[in-house]
Amino acid sequence: MVSNLLAGGDAHPAVRRPLFSIGLGGRTDEWAQSLVSLTVEAGLAPFADAATLHLVGAAPAPDVAVGDSGSVELGYGDDATEKVFSAQVEEVRRSVQGETSVTAVNGAAQLSRLRVNQSYEQQKAGDIVRDLAGRAGADTDTVEDGADFPFYVVDDGRNAYQHIAALARKSGFLAYFTPEGELSFSPFTAGQPVQTFAFGEDVLSLDATGVVLAVGAVTTVGEGAAGSQGQEAWSWLVKDPSAVTGSAGSGDPERLVQDASLRSTEAAQGVAESIVDAAGWMSLTGELRVPGSPAVVVGSAVEVVDAPQDALNGLFMVRRVRHHFSKRGGFTTLISFGQAGDGGPGGLL
Repeated sequence: MVSNLLAGGDAHPAVRRPLFSIGLGGRTDEWAQSLVSLTVEAGLAPFADAATLHLVGAAPAPDVAVGDSGSVELGYGDDATEKVFSAQVEEVRRSVQGETSVTAVNGAAQLSRLRVNQSYEQQKAGDIVRDLAGRAGADTDTVEDGADFPFYVVDDGRNAYQHIAALARKSGFLAYFTPEGELSFSPFTAGQPVQTFAFGEDVLSLDATGVVLAVGAVTTVGEGAAGSQGQEAWSWLVKDPSAVTGSAGSGDPERLVQDASLRSTEAAQGVAESIVDAAGWMSLTGELRVPGSPAVVVGSAVEVVDAPQDALNGLFMVRRVRHHFSKRGGFTTLISFGQAGDGGPGGLL
């Protein structure tokens, strides 16, 4: 179902008319008459994505029930709508006043509910991620190999999505769900921005915070002898941990990270580099609010130009995105970003 949120007749020619398309059941006229607002929010793991739809009115609400699946699309009248969320209805609240609130989730919720105790031997991070996604019934997009673990333990002290987020950090990857509802586990590549926003034309608000790097030099120390005695020696005790030690960066502050999951030289070195890269991402973070931009998705790059301060211009990595759509306020997108460059994903270990 596709419907205008703003009436077309009285709108100024320069104003684009927002559209929505909701595939969660119900007739076209029911959604058009009842929908007051919707919000879609998505972020990097372990953030659990969700869509919330508010409906009200004398007309019957759409016939939507827990377990229904479909999609939410947003866009404008002079162009096609774009899918921003693949949803499964998790909660429906109704009141005698005629108000209805629908909450829908994606595979992030399935992974967030899953807690397992499982050990993995001679597996790559991507293998573990695929296994956890399969156990949760979550679909996958690109899942690359990532770090190599002679031995790795997933315990029920954290949910599966938190474990996937940790594996992403150890591998220098991003983990998130695409608008198609599929789990992506791969490095961030800036490339070309999905959209460029010009100050004075597209930017409703923009703020950024620069901080002193939280990490200078990093040393990571693992366990086991897989780094010097072969993969099968992961369980051996070692007197000299240099075979499972990695280092990266320089200067202060220095940081020592001990991680029992790092049982090879390659894994220890990879995590050290990821921590340093992550600190670089967090050296500049901020929020950008723009007119509704359905092309902006988690894990993509956006660009800001013509801002009055140089620090506010440049290429940024999208860490979280919030699309908000209402009959009264129109369509806006709030983008939480990190500094893009040669580093890895934000969020320190």
